Amino acid sequence: MLMFLTVIATLSSFPAVAAFTHPNLNSKLQRFHDLLSSCNPYIVDSLVEEPPKSLLNDLLSGKWPQQESKDKNNDYIQFVSPLLEDGYPPAVFEYEAQHHRFKPLLLYIPGFDGTILAPFLQFPSLGEEFDVRAMRIDNADRSTFVELKERIVEYLLQECKKRNVENSVDKVYLMGESFGGILSTEVAMELKKTKYKEFIDLKGLVLVNPATSYLRSIVYELAPPIAAPKPSIPVLEGAEYAFRLLTEVVPLFLGEREHRFVQQLIRIILFKGLPPVVNNAEREAYMGRVAFAIPLRLKFMPKDTFQWRLKEWMEVGSSRFEDRLKTLRAAQHSDVRDVDVDTQTMLKVSEELRTTIVVGELDAMPSLEEAERLSSKLFQKAHVHVVKGSGHISTCGGSLHLIQVLRESFPEINLSGCSGDESCNISEELHGLEPRYDNSPIGMMPWQYWSTDNYRQVDKTDLQK
Repeated sequence: MLMFLTVIATLSSFPAVAAFTHPNLNSKLQRFHDLLSSCNPYIVDSLVEEPPKSLLNDLLSGKWPQQESKDKNNDYIQFVSPLLEDGYPPAVFEYEAQHHRFKPLLLYIPGFDGTILAPFLQFPSLGEEFDVRAMRIDNADRSTFVELKERIVEYLLQECKKRNVENSVDKVYLMGESFGGILSTEVAMELKKTKYKEFIDLKGLVLVNPATSYLRSIVYELAPPIAAPKPSIPVLEGAEYAFRLLTEVVPLFLGEREHRFVQQLIRIILFKGLPPVVNNAEREAYMGRVAFAIPLRLKFMPKDTFQWRLKEWMEVGSSRFEDRLKTLRAAQHSDVRDVDVDTQTMLKVSEELRTTIVVGELDAMPSLEEAERLSSKLFQKAHVHVVKGSGHISTCGGSLHLIQVLRESFPEINLSGCSGDESCNISEELHGLEPRYDNSPIGMMPWQYWSTDNYRQVDKTDLQK
């Protein structure tokens, strides 16, 4: 994931090369420099007040967006609006007018790296139908699997009570990617309990390459020894860890499996095409801003963090999931009156929860096989979508138009084919991309990413209304 997104960041700045032929080069570059210097990609962070600490049954207040203070509480979990953070104009206008409260809430739960970068291309189109939120986890966090679940449930309760419109129950969708797929499944089991129905109506679950197959994957065989506390050469512990991580684990998610992604990057660089979801200037500028910020937002994962997350997140979460699946299978062959409340909830989720499972065709986890297992053994109302030519890290990338995929599972999203400015001109000649929306031979210049038409900072006064 780190290498993949760093490559995106580097190559996304390629249009700047064309600036050297511009007649007003100096003034343009100076303005671009000023914009970069003044732009705060984490504008939401500076606007947020610390919410009160409370139990699940006492969550009646708090400022939006929810975010904990690292300095005061040594807490490294944040819940943010990614579209507001990066100044996407339609989202900012919507929040200023408070119209977001009338949309269902979609919470993205991240993978092992804890960042919200993997699906960033999908956020603008998802924002047309959802109030998009995302969970971000710092490398310094040491929450257990259960604690992560509790934090998500607390956040959703708090937000749904604040967003409450005309005393109606708030509609919520969960989207979990990789490890987030394990965690979001656990959260779904919790939210379907009777005690939450007064506040939250969980309408659907979206799983992207769910890592519920971790204990059966090659990653489970290779990764834990790299995180072993005793290195073979103690004096070179850091270097050995980094070397083995990059040579043994990263190749599972890169290399030949990402051939389609490489071909897409080449065509984006040559201004031949763009991802299907990048179909107007505002979205192209948003893509460029996020790409420029990636080197600042990604941090190399320390060995102790890697070790903690493999054990406390991946192994514990996967084991818990397998135990639940065994319990569910046993309950399906017994009298429902003889099972406990948790098992009854699992039965309800299995029978009623609409689930979309999106997997990369070439994922090494292996997600394709896991999607078949989940749709046949757990989720009776599941829809599986396979992204052609994609591996684990690029499933939410250039070939996927997620909002259209979700329409098949969730008709209430109210999309019919290509609606509005959504397009359906995916070309195999462009390896899953579409022709540029503007047919421009040189594309958008980087300084345009922060122009008044394409970028809007969050107004603190409006957010605190």
